Formats: sequence, C-alpha cells, structure tokens
Amino acid sequence: MDCDTPENTTTSSNISAVASQIEALCDNVERIATTIASGQSLPAGFDTAQDILHTVTSTFVNLRILNRQLHEDKATLSASVDELKLKTDGLALELESKQREVSYIRKEIDTTQRQETIYQTIDLIPEQEFLDTAPDEFKNDIGTPHKLMLSRLRYEIKQRDMQMEANKEAKATRDRLRQIKRKRIEKLEKIDGHLQGYIKTMALLGRSFGITSDHSKDSEEGAKDAAEDGEEPKEHKRVRVIRDEGSSRIGSPRI
Repeated sequence: MDCDTPENTTTSSNISAVASQIEALCDNVERIATTIASGQSLPAGFDTAQDILHTVTSTFVNLRILNRQLHEDKATLSASVDELKLKTDGLALELESKQREVSYIRKEIDTTQRQETIYQTIDLIPEQEFLDTAPDEFKNDIGTPHKLMLSRLRYEIKQRDMQMEANKEAKATRDRLRQIKRKRIEKLEKIDGHLQGYIKTMALLGRSFGITSDHSKDSEEGAKDAAEDGEEPKEHKRVRVIRDEGSSRIGSPRI
C-alpha cells in the first residue's frame, strides 16, 4: 500500500519549509547574540540597540508561530500515519484470513480426493446401458464425469423406487390371494360339516323307516372297516378331496 498520499506529501513539505525558516531565525539570533556578547559595535544592519531589540522580539514571535505550525503539521502527519496504519492492519488481517481460507480449502480438496465415497460401491447400471435406456431428462447435463455420475445416481434411485413399488404391489396381491384362499377353505370346511350332518340324518331316517340304502351300508361298513384299520372313512376322504381340489383352484400357485 502506498503511504505517499497528496495530503501526506503536502504536510511533509510544510514541515520541511517551517524547519528551514526556524533554522534561519535561530542563526540570525545566534549571530546577534554573539556580536553583543563579544562587546563589539552594533551588528551590521542595526543603527541602534532599539533596532536590535525589535528584531529579536519579532524573531521570537515568528519562532513561536513557526513552532505552533510545526506541531500542528506534526499532529496532522501523525494522524494520517495512524489512519494508514489502521488500514494496513486491516489489510494484513484480511490477507491472513484469506490465506487460512485457502489453506482450509486445499486441505478439504486433498481430503475429498483421498476419501472413498459410498457411490463407488453401489452396483449401478453400466454407463453404456444408462446412455442407451435412460430417459432424456437424465441425459440433458452430462458434460463432465461428475455430472454423468450424478445423473446415473438419480436414475438408479428412480429405478429402485419403481422396483420397491412393484414389490409392494406384489406383496399386496399375495396377501389378498392368501386371504381369498383362506376364506374358500373355511367355506369348504363348513360345507364338509353340513354334508356329514346330512349323511348322518339320512342314515337315521333310513333306519327309522327300515330303509337301508346300499350307499349307507357301504358308508357304514367302510367307516367301520376304516375305524378298525385306523384309516379315514371314504366319505371323509371324498370331502377332503373336494376341499383340496377347491383349494388348488383358488388364485395362483402358492406364493
């Protein structure tokens, strides 16, 4: 920063001029004093002692004026120097702050370059497949490798969101089919119970009227033989087959 401002230059020139005038007046007073002290006649240029007194008095007055002016100029110059010093200190602090900021940014850049990010381990769609299949909205701004990677990551997020929605829909469909299957099984079990009741009722009615059908006999004998052999009666097997067939026709294959 240049400290030689016009104001400072003018003040310095004024101080130099005042100092020269003070020095000339002091030399003149010293010359007069030396002449008087040596007992010589009046110094050249003076006719009477009154002239010497008047000259010396005027000289001291001028010295006081010049001295006052010198102090004022000095104070002005000192204030200018203090102001410049404050500005210099402010610029020095700003420079130091900028240097620290540059150092921090360089450290962050170095750390980022050495750091392994998570996207490097993500199984992304290959770059060529992305360029061939991705919509144009993901390929508008891929001029740099960084922007290309960001676009691939955004496309990957969209694809995975769509897959999650598809999985949710498939799960909902599976749960709905399971519920339908469970209701049909319950319905078949109720029908099975009703059929057993009807069979028993018909058998009782038949015995009451002395009517025994071949089917009832076969059913009773089959049930008796099955009970003796530890097997399930044929009627139960027939109903179970119906229930199993109905179950196999419900919905899609087991999920």
